[in-house]
Amino acid sequence: MDKINKCLHWASVISITVMLLIIFLQVIFRYVLHNSLTFSEELARYLFVWTVFLGSAVVAKNNGHITVGALARRLTGAKARYIKIVAYISAMVFVSILFFQGIKMMILVSFQHSPALGISMSWVYLAIPVSMFVMFCNILILAVDVLHAKE
Repeated sequence: MDKINKCLHWASVISITVMLLIIFLQVIFRYVLHNSLTFSEELARYLFVWTVFLGSAVVAKNNGHITVGALARRLTGAKARYIKIVAYISAMVFVSILFFQGIKMMILVSFQHSPALGISMSWVYLAIPVSMFVMFCNILILAVDVLHAKE
């Protein structure tokens, strides 16, 4: 999973870089050359979607998502462990729901094509199941680590 997370991290970095370059070129073309790039806004939007979803999967590896830790901070020992396990299981259920709904969305929009790029919209919605699968695996690893941790 570390290699997958590293690849997703670099894919996010590359995606942000390409997105910034495309937006910069769009500004240059529009205001300096008085000609607009027809695909730039759409491509930047889709890259942003992929960046957000892939980034959220990578952040899950480091337990970096926002949590409500008031209860966990007050508890120690086995009780804190149980709270973490319940939180991880809840997150895995939520991520599983998003995974299957993402697949349904991909199927639903598979016949649609983006106006400027002409790609199937299912490629855009593929970000949901891909990132949710990786996020599920990362959360599962965190849950197993908590289960195997010594008190």
